[in-house]
Amino acid sequence: MLLANDVSATGHRRRIDYRLLPILGIMYSISLVDRTNLGLAMVAGMSEDLGLTIGNRYTIIVMIFFVTYIIFEIPSNLVLPKAGAANWLAFLGVSFGCILIGMGFTKSWQTMAVCRALLGMAEAGFLPGCTYLITCWYKRYEVGKRLSAFWILSCLTTGFAAIFAYALSLMKGIGGLNGWSWIFIIEGLVTVVVCTVGWFIIIDFPTKADKFLSPDEKEFVIQRINADRGDGEEDPITLAVILHHLKDWKLYFWAFNLMASTMPGYAYSYFLPIILRRGMGFSSTESQLLSAPPYVLAAVIAYCSGWLGDKYRIRGPIIAAHQILTATGMLITVFAKGNGARYFGAFLGIGFLQYCVPGVLTYQANNITRQSKRSVATAICIIGGGMGGIVSGVAFKSSESPTYQTGVWTTLGLSLTSVVLIAIMSFHFYRCNSAVRQGKRTNEEIEGWFYTY
Repeated sequence: MLLANDVSATGHRRRIDYRLLPILGIMYSISLVDRTNLGLAMVAGMSEDLGLTIGNRYTIIVMIFFVTYIIFEIPSNLVLPKAGAANWLAFLGVSFGCILIGMGFTKSWQTMAVCRALLGMAEAGFLPGCTYLITCWYKRYEVGKRLSAFWILSCLTTGFAAIFAYALSLMKGIGGLNGWSWIFIIEGLVTVVVCTVGWFIIIDFPTKADKFLSPDEKEFVIQRINADRGDGEEDPITLAVILHHLKDWKLYFWAFNLMASTMPGYAYSYFLPIILRRGMGFSSTESQLLSAPPYVLAAVIAYCSGWLGDKYRIRGPIIAAHQILTATGMLITVFAKGNGARYFGAFLGIGFLQYCVPGVLTYQANNITRQSKRSVATAICIIGGGMGGIVSGVAFKSSESPTYQTGVWTTLGLSLTSVVLIAIMSFHFYRCNSAVRQGKRTNEEIEGWFYTY
C-alpha cells in the first residue's frame, strides 16, 4: 500500500497533470475557437456574403448558439459518468468539428443560424464535462492553478486563432470559396483530428481509471480526495437527488458570477475585431492580427492568479479585483480618444478577464461535496456562462457598432453586481465557518469542514 506522504502525492499529481490537463486544454481551446471565430469570419468576408449587416442578423447567429448550449448543459453532464469521460468528450468534440465544417459551406444566414444552434447543442457538455472531470482528481487547494493552466491554453489559442484565421482567409478563391469559409472548414477538420486523438488519451474518473492506475495507486488517489472533502467515490444520481441539489441557492450565485465573467469575454471575442476594423480604422488584416497579443498577457495573469489563490486559499477577492479591472478596460476600449489608449484598454480588459472563468469554477468546486452535486453544480454554473453569451449578443447591438455603448454599460453593471455578491457570499461563508468552530453548525453534512472564500 502506498503511503499518503508528500512525495507520493507530488508524483501522482504530476502523472495526472501530464495525462489530463494538456489534452483537455487543447480540446477545449479548439472548441472555444470554434464558437468564437465569428468576429474573425465577419471581417474576412462573411458579413457581405451572408448579408449579416442587415438588421440584427449577426446578433441572432451569435445568440442562438447559447439557447441550445444552455438547454443541453445538465443532460450532457449527467451522461458523462455513464458513457465514460473519454467516450463522451471525444464524441462531443468530433460532433462540433463536423458541424463547423458544414458552416463553411453555408450560403445563407438562416442556414448559418441552424448550424450555430447545432454547435451549441454539441458544445454544451464540453466545458462542464472537463471541469467536472478535473475537479474529481484533485484536492480543493490543488484545483485553482490547474483549472487556470487548463484555461491558459484557451487564452493562447484564442489569441493565435486570430493569426491562424488570417492565414486561412488567404485561401480565398480556392474551390470557389471565400476566405471565411476556409476558416470554418480547416478549423473543423483540426477539431475532428484532435478530438479523435483525445479519445485515446483522456483518463476516466479515479474510480474507473484501471488502465491508468494500479489498484494501490487508485486507492491512494481516492483516499486523498476523501480526506479533503469526502467524495472520492461516485454517489447515485437520480431525479430526486438532482432536484435536491437544485434547491441550493449557492449554485445560482456562482452561475451569476460566471455570467458576469463570460459576458465581456464573448463580447471581446465577437466584437473586438469589428471595433478594431470599424472603430479604430485598421485594415482587415491588422484587425485580425491585433486581436491576438492581449491573450498572451491574459495567460500569464490567469496562471499567477490561480497559483496565488491556491497558495493563500482565497477565491472571492481575487475574482472581484479581476471583475473591476475588466470593466475598466472595456470602458477605456470604447470611450478613450486615441487608438493607443483604446488598444491598451483591450489589453487591460482581456488580460484580467480570462482568470474570472477558472476563478469562479474553482470557487464553486472548492465549496461542493458529493460527486452528484458536483455534476449538477458545474452544469448550472456553466449555464450561467451561456447566459453571459446571450446577454452579450443582445447588449452588443449591431446597430451600435463600433461603440456598443449598451453592451459596455451592461458589462459594467454586471461586474459591479458580481463584486457586491462576492462580498455577501464571503461574509456568509465567514459566518458559517465561525459557527463550525463553535460547534454550532455542520457545513455540507461533513463534520469539521470549512468553506473557502
